[in-house]
Formats: sequence, structure tokens, C-alpha cells
Amino acid sequence: MTTFGVQIEPQMGYNWQEITDIVQTAEKIEFTHAWFSDHFLLREDSVDTDCFECISAMMGAAAKTEKLRIGPLVLCNLYRYPAVLAKQFATLDHFSKGRIEFGFGTGWKELEFNQYGIDFPSGGVRLDMFEEALQIIKSLWTEERTNFDGKYYKIKNAVAAPKPYQKPYPTIWIGVGGGKDKILNLTAKYGEGVNFAWAVPADELEQKFNKLDDLMIGYGRDPKDMKKSYGAWAQIYKDEEEKEKHLKETAEHQKITVEELEQRLSKILHGTPEEIISKIKSYKDIGVDHLILFFPLKEEIEQMNLFKNTIMSKI
Repeated sequence: MTTFGVQIEPQMGYNWQEITDIVQTAEKIEFTHAWFSDHFLLREDSVDTDCFECISAMMGAAAKTEKLRIGPLVLCNLYRYPAVLAKQFATLDHFSKGRIEFGFGTGWKELEFNQYGIDFPSGGVRLDMFEEALQIIKSLWTEERTNFDGKYYKIKNAVAAPKPYQKPYPTIWIGVGGGKDKILNLTAKYGEGVNFAWAVPADELEQKFNKLDDLMIGYGRDPKDMKKSYGAWAQIYKDEEEKEKHLKETAEHQKITVEELEQRLSKILHGTPEEIISKIKSYKDIGVDHLILFFPLKEEIEQMNLFKNTIMSKI
């Protein structure tokens, strides 16, 4: 069975009422999840674009819902010391009574690091730090005391109580970006869920899933134990007429042909309900069990309702 989540990007500029409306609508129409990105700003000049902090926004969303699961897609390891992050999420897990997912990644947006005075090491170093952080967080969530003497982090006889509400801890989802070898290897070793996004055709995604399965087997793990999610940019039109009108207007605005625009949109969930259903089934067939939909800004409520009324029952 495929479940559905909605992606919320605080960096795009939401007020709190808009976030509340989105998560409450998602819960009402039986989406299972709402996911929040972990960013501090959209662009260098976004001085008038509000961007709520991810973990705080998640707690607020949990307070405004009762069943909806809430998660980050994904937290940047270097924005918070791992031991502190483990404590924050154990707290959030209790506050939500076990409705929290733990999406985790290395971080990539150099602009934010620079503006906030956070060191931005090479990709290889960020991956090594990410692996150490995973070990620390899992230990703090499961062991009475944690000691860790790594290259980048050192933890001394640390006590972490309470342990998470969920036992043994919230699902660890790893955001793998384009799915390069080292991050896939870390996912196979430590993850319980994997997320690919935002424009990966089903045939390419299947190849990445197969590679991840092989890596898991190499670690003595059953690939069936890995939850597989895909995040997709989505735009649903009521019918072909509305779609053609939108394509024409957008192409004219961007000063390209409709054909060129369609080519650019070919890798996303873009089309009429019938076209969206066909594309979703292609992802479901290769093993995606959780689909995360990233709708156009300020159209989330309308698009979620359209999705519910024209697509959900047919998947």
C-alpha cells in the first residue's frame, strides 16, 4: 500500500496559519505525513521572506494535529550538534506521542552555512561526520550511557533520558539526494527508510533501489526492512483544457515553446488526474511505499483536495 505525505518548505515563505491549514487539511484527507525541509533562508536576498526553523515548526504542526505523522526532509547534521539533536527529537517524540519521523542528511546549501557562520567542509568530510552523528544519536536513544571518541565528535559518559517514545526510536530516514555510492552505503548500513527526490524517473529510481538492496544484503540486512519513499514535484490539472492553458501561459512567460516546457516537466508528477495516476503506479510498481508531494506554493490546499477527490482512491 502506498501512503502519501505533503512537503512543506518553510524557506519559501509561510505564515503560521498557512502551515496549520496545510497540516490539518493533510490529516483530514488522510495523508499520513507532513514533511518539513531544514533551511534558514531561500536566497541571499530573501530579507522579506519568513522562514520558520524546522524543529520548532514540526512541534507546532504536531500540536495542531492528532494523527498525522511529522518529519523533517531532511535535517542537516551540521546545523545542530548530534547529541543535542538526539535530545531534541526524543522530546519531540514524547510531545507528539510517537508521531515523529527522523529524516537525516549531510546538508548541502552552502549559502546558509556561510551566512550563519557554520563551517562547510568537503562532501567527503560531511559524509564522515554524518556517519559519526548517526552512531551517536542511535546510542543516545538506546543505551544508558554513551561514550564516543570519533574523529569529529566526542561524547563522554552521556546520559540521555527520556529515551524516545517510539521503541526503540523513530524511524531513521536518510535523504540520499542523487544516490551516490557513499550515501547509499551509509543508508544500507544505518537507515530504516530512504528518500529520493525530486525529479527521478521510475526506471532510474528502480536501478538505485536495486543497488541499495544489494548493499543491504552485503550488511546482512533484509531489503524488505527498508521503507522506500520518493519526493515529487506535483502539479495536478482538473482536465486537459486547464493543462494546455497553463502550459501555454507558462511557456510564453518563460519565452520557450510548449514542447520545450513539456520536456522540462517530463520528470515530475505533472498532468491531468489520469496522467498522474499512471505515473504514480509506475513508482508503486518499483517499490515506492511512501510518496511525498511537493505542490506549488500557496496551492497546497487546493491541490491536496484535488488529489484526494480524483486520484487517491484509484491508486
